[in-house]
Amino acid sequence: MRLALLVLLFAGCAEPSLTPFTPKPRETSAPAPFTPPAGFTKLRVGLVPYLAPDTMVQVHQKLADHLSRSLSVPVELVSGDSYGDAIDRLERGEFDLVELSPLAYAEASSRVKLRCLVQSIADGSATASGYIFVRDDSPRRTLADLKGASFGFVDPMSTSGSLLAKKLLRDSGFDLEKDLGKTEYLGNHEAVLMAVLEGRIDAGATYQGSFNSLRRAKGIDPLTFRVIAKTPRTPRDIFCVSPNVPADVANAITAAMLPMSVRDRGGREVLGPLNLNGFQPADDSSYDVIRQVAAELKK
Repeated sequence: MRLALLVLLFAGCAEPSLTPFTPKPRETSAPAPFTPPAGFTKLRVGLVPYLAPDTMVQVHQKLADHLSRSLSVPVELVSGDSYGDAIDRLERGEFDLVELSPLAYAEASSRVKLRCLVQSIADGSATASGYIFVRDDSPRRTLADLKGASFGFVDPMSTSGSLLAKKLLRDSGFDLEKDLGKTEYLGNHEAVLMAVLEGRIDAGATYQGSFNSLRRAKGIDPLTFRVIAKTPRTPRDIFCVSPNVPADVANAITAAMLPMSVRDRGGREVLGPLNLNGFQPADDSSYDVIRQVAAELKK
């Protein structure tokens, strides 16, 4: 009797057979494609020529292709003839989206009511130093050694290639009118690097990523140059739209750029040629330091 009861008890406690659970695929929907508003048939992108104009267009082409797909319109890349030319053309309404270096942004934003979208991130930071550099075999190793040296600046509107380099020299006791030898504005960072490399000038000013950009463009080893001084860190380039760009287009540009990252293959394809890691939301106030230095050097 006891045995029969035990058999019945265990039979009652046995687990029922389970049907294997197969999760249903999660329903996902691709974001709806952007529909350009009436009259918006092309995105004109203006570039400050911090590199040679042909290099500027080349390294931005993947970004242009990405924006074209995101906005469903063609994208035209235009490099200004100079920093000032790019700002003038922006003011005349010839550009919709612009990439501006910090000092160019400070100047442009004083003349045009810009809507700022994103700031660049590179080397893991939204800030960067400027460099004062010489050729690696130069006997000049400190700023003091530059007394009487010929010097190459980029453009009067360049942040690291002019503004910050001049402040660093002046803070180090240089009279910019007397203590340097021949000085030249060479137009872009690539031109300054090549002038130092070829021995046409003794030293120059450039931005933090210029050596890698030159390696990509011309295969020149960054160790060909030696940095002898660095400027304080300041914000990197900023992307803005002109006041004539519709708000939904500006939002679509931001939505296309902000999520990009070198952590994924698609992001690397777009950002790699630009030597960028990605973007962060723009903050106008972070450029106040540039405005302050510019005002100081005008005194």
